[in-house]
Amino acid sequence: MMNPAEKPVMKRRMDYSTMEGFSFGFFCDMCAKEWRSVFFGFNLGSSAESIDPTLYQMLWNEQHRAAYERASLDASFEFNRCPVCGRRVCKECFYVSGSGISDVCKECLCVAIKAGARKNAG
Repeated sequence: MMNPAEKPVMKRRMDYSTMEGFSFGFFCDMCAKEWRSVFFGFNLGSSAESIDPTLYQMLWNEQHRAAYERASLDASFEFNRCPVCGRRVCKECFYVSGSGISDVCKECLCVAIKAGARKNAG
């Protein structure tokens, strides 16, 4: 289970972790398309059979946190942050102008186009 104190990369995310390892899903804030992290195996080392349950849980929690941090970092390269509304959106929901000045999510682009059309009409 993810720690609520961890700052999420995305508003919506899913934890697919098991006792064997860790995997996380991150969703586009606009279309809800999921990007899933690679699977990070849970490593107990050489003392797997004789480990105390409390120590086992502590190791699992520590590796889970580290796997989540890595997955969050990886996800940050898969999604773009809109400078206007702040949403994290997938590549399909992000408009790249080429100049880098007006790169925004497609919803903010539509709003800007409508505002520009009203301004030019008035």
